[in-house]
Amino acid sequence: MFGFLKKKRKSLTGIDIGSNVIKVLRLEMSEERPVITHFSMKDLPPEAIVDGEIMDRELVIQTIQDCAAEADIPDEPVASAVAGRAVIVKKIVMDKMSEEDAREAIYWEAEQHVPFDIDDISLDFQVLQDDVGADQMELMLVAAKKDMILGQAELIRDAGFFPLVIDVASFANQNSWELLSSDSLASVADVMESVAAEGDGDDIDGFESEESEMVDQEEGSDQFIALMDVGGGVTNVHIIKGGVPIFTKDLPIGVAHFTEEFQKQLGLTWDTAQQVGRGNLEDVDKDLVLDIVRTVGSEIYKGLEPSLSYLKTAGEADGIDRIVVSGGGAHLPGLTAYLSEIYSVPSETADPLAGLDFDPDLFGSDDPAHLSPLLTVCIGLALREGVNS
Repeated sequence: MFGFLKKKRKSLTGIDIGSNVIKVLRLEMSEERPVITHFSMKDLPPEAIVDGEIMDRELVIQTIQDCAAEADIPDEPVASAVAGRAVIVKKIVMDKMSEEDAREAIYWEAEQHVPFDIDDISLDFQVLQDDVGADQMELMLVAAKKDMILGQAELIRDAGFFPLVIDVASFANQNSWELLSSDSLASVADVMESVAAEGDGDDIDGFESEESEMVDQEEGSDQFIALMDVGGGVTNVHIIKGGVPIFTKDLPIGVAHFTEEFQKQLGLTWDTAQQVGRGNLEDVDKDLVLDIVRTVGSEIYKGLEPSLSYLKTAGEADGIDRIVVSGGGAHLPGLTAYLSEIYSVPSETADPLAGLDFDPDLFGSDDPAHLSPLLTVCIGLALREGVNS
């Protein structure tokens, strides 16, 4: 897009701003396997970010700064991500044309698919199939409201960092998955590259082929894999096949909803209810905890089922073949097993740290295996390999 964005960096820091936790993680890419060189994470109080909206901006900025100081993050550009209702990821079909012409036509096409004023969004796209018959081609369209992108960039700048990349959280999650399922570290998400860095949401660029090569995993390349990131207030479902995104949706169910039910039905304080959600079942009714998880977890199923039915009707997918759970919800007692049961498919917990080298002392007293599913987005951001500024 811009001349100074041509050469890849050998390191990048990902900053994942979640509803409950902020995480910073830096990867060094010069070795055979990526190496974690810096890491820190800190909790946010429940009132800091509510339903994806930042309610206490100064507190969030201070927490980012505290994480960066604790991890001793170098003064380098960073990658962050956006998610939620203001982000649209959708496959579309349009008349076959060159990528250059598609850049000109994509705004007209997007008006039919994006429920926002076209002047208020940033767009990017990837050609998935250049010929689907009837002189048409298939694209992956990504759109996000400019105020969200620029607001995220401003937040990062006010915390003292240069926002080189504003990504989409679901694509960052996919990057982490591909780290384990392929030898390639190719990124799927050159989404809105450097829009935040430049502060200009009007530029449109296709994905650079070198950096966005779709990874076709030998193992499971014909499977529909649902990457379910169960965060503090939202569950992001990102379905992929052979490295290609098929479907993305945010469901308004997150760890906070489980925690509220633990607090109410078990008569616990918020802090104790949080510990239950993290798998600490001492001094509580374990059977009731599992019932609560199943009841709240059923809302994920109900929220996703209409979309899955549509995909089946449209011939996009027969169903999910495999589920990978990440985020804080990966520790909810019985949730992974419940999802496996309700969808009748194998379900597992994400483990992106398995594809990285690191000194366990970086995580202090925390068990890396316990932390791993919480780091999918942060690792996926740092895996962008960056670009040299």
